[in-house]
Parts: sequence; C-alpha cells; structure tokens
Amino acid sequence: MAEKMEPRSPRLGRPPTITSEQIVEEAKRQLQSGGADALSMRALAKSLGTTPMALYRHVGDKEQLISAVLDAYSQDLGSLVLPQDQVERIRLIFTAIFETLASERWIIELLQRGGRGGSGAVVLVDRAMAACVELGMSPRRALLVYRALWNYTLGALLNIYDDSARPEGSVSPLAIKIREIGPAELPVLNEVLEDWPAGTTTDGYLEGLDILIDGYLRSPA
Repeated sequence: MAEKMEPRSPRLGRPPTITSEQIVEEAKRQLQSGGADALSMRALAKSLGTTPMALYRHVGDKEQLISAVLDAYSQDLGSLVLPQDQVERIRLIFTAIFETLASERWIIELLQRGGRGGSGAVVLVDRAMAACVELGMSPRRALLVYRALWNYTLGALLNIYDDSARPEGSVSPLAIKIREIGPAELPVLNEVLEDWPAGTTTDGYLEGLDILIDGYLRSPA
C-alpha cells in the first residue's frame, strides 16, 4: 500500500522588493495622517508588506528615516530663488517657511522635539544668516536674529493650529478671560479684543515679521 504523503507547507518567499523612496513616501503619508506618534517601523513595514529588518537595511533607524522624510519634503525650499536685497531675502525665507509649515502640522511636531531639520530648510537658514552678515552683523548676532525670528514663526504657527482645533465662531478661553477682567484692568487688551478670535493670519504674521526685522536692523550690531 502506497504511503500517504503529507502535504508540504508552502515556502515563505522573500519580502517584496522596496525602494528607499517608497519607504520615505509611505512614512510621510503616515506622518500626515497621524502625526509624529503614529510612525513606527513595525507599522510602516506592515503597510509596505515587508519586514522591519528590510526597512532598517534601506533607511537605517527611525531617526534616520525621519531625517530622510524632512530632506525630501524640504527639497524645494533649498532651490528657492532669493532676491538680492538682504531684508527682502530674510522676509521671503521666513514667509516660505511659515507657509510650508502652516499646512503641515506634523513637521512642527518633529521639529519641536529638537535637533531635526530637512537639508533644504538648513540651506535657507544659512541664506538668512548670510543676509544678516551682509547687513553688518557678526555671525553670532546673525544666529541670535535667526533664532528670534524662528521662535516668532513657531509661536505664530502654534496659534494657527490652536485656532484650527477650535469650533468655528467660538472664542478662545483667553479672550473670554480678558473680557471677564474688563477694560478697567486690561484697557489695551480689551481694545484689540475684536482681533483676538482671528488668531494668527498670514498678513498678521508678515506684519510682525517686518517689525522684528526692522527692530534688529536698528539696534547696534
């Protein structure tokens, strides 16, 4: 009597071939949809139909992957055509950064954790500081000016995100508090209270940016 053959288990094939570009693109998609906390090498590997080890071979660890995503996203910033006028150059650089980040909250989440930045954005930082040096500032002072303008930009962006999370037409808790305290105690804040619900707009950001740039140029180098 012929011996009954046991069915063989199917052999597992090799993970599908993927490229670094595919990994970076999928990582960017996950960051856009779920923010910085949503990105994990395990979840990324699953969505690409491969293994975490395959990802590590292509892009290194998670921190290196995030750096690659920021490099890819900021690529166009590095090729921005800049004007000859130094003040206009600084203004254009920070306007480009502001407009880029205003629509991509996940990038701010990554940058807030420190020590990160896309290569294209780093080029713009150098160009902004170079404009300051051309205006007579020392490199150290140029760095201080850049940091001040960046902190202003970051604060403006966080205000935008805060406003977008609030129901349309609602008033911020801080505006309510100002109204409750009243004009006798807070005369100037109450005078501008009508502008408070609007939060930060692009026009408002640019107006503040011009004030800061002008102030730094007027102060001793």
